[in-house]
Amino acid sequence: MQYNLKNLVGAWSACPTPFTESLKIDKASVKRMTEHHIQLGQTGIFLGGTCGEGPWLPRSDIRRLTEVAAAANNRRMYIAVQVTDNSHTKVIEHIKEAKADGADIAIAAEPWFVGPMRPECIAEYYMNIADKSPLPLGIYSRGAAFVPQDVYAKVLRHDNVCLFKDSSLNNDIMKLALSIAARRRLCVLTGYELGMVKYLAAGYHGVLAGGGILIGGLTAKMVAAAGEHNMDLLNSLQAHCDRINYTVYGKKIENWLTGLKYALVKMGIFSTINGYLRYPLPRSVRNNIDKMIIREHQSLFPPQSKRGSK
Repeated sequence: MQYNLKNLVGAWSACPTPFTESLKIDKASVKRMTEHHIQLGQTGIFLGGTCGEGPWLPRSDIRRLTEVAAAANNRRMYIAVQVTDNSHTKVIEHIKEAKADGADIAIAAEPWFVGPMRPECIAEYYMNIADKSPLPLGIYSRGAAFVPQDVYAKVLRHDNVCLFKDSSLNNDIMKLALSIAARRRLCVLTGYELGMVKYLAAGYHGVLAGGGILIGGLTAKMVAAAGEHNMDLLNSLQAHCDRINYTVYGKKIENWLTGLKYALVKMGIFSTINGYLRYPLPRSVRNNIDKMIIREHQSLFPPQSKRGSK
């Protein structure tokens, strides 16, 4: 698939995965989730990432999630799918499945289990995936220190790599990504939703936020504000996002994914708060989320976006 850098720029959401009471993929909620992201004006959604509990999901469930979301999306946003594994051969098989299921972009992070991998094996992992991927590839840095920066320097220059999600909180990686993006069509997105201003002001093309399903309307405005070099608005919007996120996640992120799913149940998007990670959800947090949804209704449910098909 050919991609256009201009079309990749903007606010993306790393989606949580909705489950039934028996931990199966909740298809009806996936459809509502997809439609809600379109209303938020998102450029794309990322399925099966950390927020989407992808590392815990059976492959059959990731495939079902992708199929349902892609059909509901009907090519109005980009669909990216997490394909990470411990060897490039397994990752390539996951990418073939993702393509068959309707994904537009495959995203690979560091191997889940590095064990005794030598540096040259880590380099081979990334380069073999980039060379052989049947889909345009995104690279996701979660900040693992075992990946040498010269590996990122090489793979981010690969013709098949179109997107970089940077959650590393590493200034050297930030400078490297911006330097490469200045020379080729690479869309650079920050995954650090609690500190987006620094990256957008530095020149990142957008954000890929785990809370995008809540703050996506605001992050879209942040990308626009950054393009206009409006730092006052950018900082104000970050503070607005923080108020929503900390209400849902807790001040120390102690209620993270369960709080997020509870908010989505109250918003009529998810049917349950079920998941593999089972973060706590005290009644006080639920009460705060209930009040936040009423107070932030306009931000959570902005008017229909004018964004068209990709």
